[in-house]
Amino acid sequence: MKLKANEAKYMDILMVANPNEYQKQETTHQTLFLTTQEFWKKEELVKQYDDVLWQAFRTHGKYMQIMQRASYFAVAVDEQETYLGSAAVCEIGNIWLIEYVITNPAHTQQGVGSAVMDRIMQEAKQADIQFGVLNCDPEKNDGQLPKFYGRFGFKAVE
Repeated sequence: MKLKANEAKYMDILMVANPNEYQKQETTHQTLFLTTQEFWKKEELVKQYDDVLWQAFRTHGKYMQIMQRASYFAVAVDEQETYLGSAAVCEIGNIWLIEYVITNPAHTQQGVGSAVMDRIMQEAKQADIQFGVLNCDPEKNDGQLPKFYGRFGFKAVE
């Protein structure tokens, strides 16, 4: 069955970037880069993360189970180590799959997502990762996500 363009409401697009071509950006938020085990040990951060996932997806636990399979977490925090936003990274050989880039709704439009993506790209470059890969909903955030990820070198796979 083939969908006509006007029948589909939206479709995620796959985006890739070469971290070795990435140039560091100035960001305003401290961003931790933790193994999954290190992240789970930070109980207060994990609780705040789960609360933000609840606000975004209306589910407790489901995404937490998925995220236990991640290799790393990039977590933006404030001075009191309050959760501001994060992304999970799944390592597959020398490719990183970036999942669930999410910002605490109380801190949107404050550079949190940029801090998280910048840290991931810096770490990927240092680890000599060949590609960063992510899915992007082109309709979310008024169509601004592809442009946002483009700032970090991501381009849609044609």
